[in-house]
Amino acid sequence: MKKQTVFLLLVVFVFLLACQFLFPPRNGTVISDCKDIVTAVYDTQPVNIPKHLTETGVKQGGEFDANEYFNVLTHVSMQEGYVLDYVYLTDFLGSNPMLYARPEEQTPYASIGDVPENVTLPDFHERVIVDDVEQGYFEYVVMDIMAEQFYLYWHANYNDTQIVCNRDEVNAIISDINSADFGLELDLAQQTKARAMKNIEPIVNLTDTAAIVQVITFTKWGGFYRLTYSINRSFPHMIIDVKEENLVPYDCGVMF
Repeated sequence: MKKQTVFLLLVVFVFLLACQFLFPPRNGTVISDCKDIVTAVYDTQPVNIPKHLTETGVKQGGEFDANEYFNVLTHVSMQEGYVLDYVYLTDFLGSNPMLYARPEEQTPYASIGDVPENVTLPDFHERVIVDDVEQGYFEYVVMDIMAEQFYLYWHANYNDTQIVCNRDEVNAIISDINSADFGLELDLAQQTKARAMKNIEPIVNLTDTAAIVQVITFTKWGGFYRLTYSINRSFPHMIIDVKEENLVPYDCGVMF
């Protein structure tokens, strides 16, 4: 009896050890309201593109104000004296916005043609203030991925990366892809691999100098990825590095 007990305890120990090796515990804070945040950003973004933008690339007033993002991303903001602005880029392949940090006293550029040749538009990342908490760095990553995903026309729609917040969203993506009349379906092997993904919820770990943010994303032109951001905790909160791991490769096969 004692031998059986010892054997069972040994089996349990080996099983637990294997689980720790295969699925190591995650260090950090899980962002439980990921879906609410991402949905709020989608809801902020305009649906229709003003015709004059796609035709001329010139803003006439009344277009989407990118500073509306800060109404829902409440743990990030622009540095005092700056606002978030954009010029609209157009060519024969499509059109899309390019965000930049504009000094408040500076007259907005109506188009990229108004930007002097010797001027480089300031990277908005350099002027974003992040609350030094886990939620702040997650919102910063949301902004990095999603902030320019509005007024996208034609080839610009390749910029379709979406943040996946939980397992329900994985299943929804599989269902949407395989029920839509758009390109190739996810095959059985891809579906199985996607449904078996672990640690889907985004997580943030703060070190002495950096914030490490892990998110799962999906794009129809690449599949499911795990992105690991390293972000400077000191201002300016620049992105030090982004590591990409393609968990489930997939390509819809559509070429615009």
